[in-house]
Amino acid sequence: MRITFLSPRSNLSGGLRVIAVYAGMLQARGHEVTIVTPSRPRHGLRRKLSALARGKAPNPPEPAGHFEDLGVPVIEGRRSDFLFDAQDIPDGDAVVATWWETAFAAAALPPEKGRGFYFVQGHEVFDFLPWQISRATYYLPLRQIAVSQWLSRTLADTYGLPAPPVVPNAIDHATFATPARARNASPVAGFVYSQGALKGAGEAIAALHHLRARYPDLGIVVFGAEPLADDHALPEGATFYLRPAQAEIPALYARCDLWLCPSHSEGFGLPMLEAMASRCPVVGTRVGAAFDLIEPGQTGQLCDAGDVDGLVQGAEAILDLSPEDWRAMSDACHARASGFTWETSCDQFEALLAGGAR
Repeated sequence: MRITFLSPRSNLSGGLRVIAVYAGMLQARGHEVTIVTPSRPRHGLRRKLSALARGKAPNPPEPAGHFEDLGVPVIEGRRSDFLFDAQDIPDGDAVVATWWETAFAAAALPPEKGRGFYFVQGHEVFDFLPWQISRATYYLPLRQIAVSQWLSRTLADTYGLPAPPVVPNAIDHATFATPARARNASPVAGFVYSQGALKGAGEAIAALHHLRARYPDLGIVVFGAEPLADDHALPEGATFYLRPAQAEIPALYARCDLWLCPSHSEGFGLPMLEAMASRCPVVGTRVGAAFDLIEPGQTGQLCDAGDVDGLVQGAEAILDLSPEDWRAMSDACHARASGFTWETSCDQFEALLAGGAR
């Protein structure tokens, strides 16, 4: 098949990592794959002069993302606002929208560009978006693919449409291979940091301050693609890793006895799966794949989004386990995560594209 992904520009987000994985795997399976992104925004003369006056580069280089060194052709559209048209998109069998702003373009393309799909990685209706418009994307004549059962049910219940098929995200288990391990002598907790309020970093940090008061020797490991915001002060002694190399991330999970996943909204939530594959129990909010991954008392604990007390109580329930019970939970996490493989998910994704392609 000839498959085109319409995507935001390359970055280090989990959503783009998933797109990169599918693009690379489908190409390795013999398909002709292309990723089309908007062009880089072009700044006007006034903005360039202002940047120079402040001693900054007028067009600073973009940080590397998941599409660099992927080996899949990446084409920039002629505009920076996701308004792709037929001249930007190669002819093909399937064109896949991956973000709400790409869905309108996918739905408007002529038939020779391929059957239209909407790969939904989150319910993208938020206060900071024009919700009337982002909501409308779910009524477009595109075949939807969701990444979790929770997301599929949310779309069906919210819009009164058939529940989309689910192709769950996965991980490379060779990368996250972690041997069976005992709990640390002094407990260690961690989470993935993002400045965006929807990711719940404020609640995670507040919970860690509470936990540090009860467990004074609690170690804290945090990493993220963005620097800490001024109002996000980690507890004293916490270690923060800004944009660690991808190869270093599994070891960060494996250092921890507990992982917090405090998001307010997720389509899936890869850190939950990555932590569990690294034999780390999780306290997660009731969004995304938490219902597919976390069995309370067996692989972690669940709480409501925005509930700091719930995060604290879930963390205490794990940190207070006996060494033997913690080891049993750790092993159960690894066993649950082992069922989520990219090979299986790519089989499902490929079959859906083939079934809908001309």
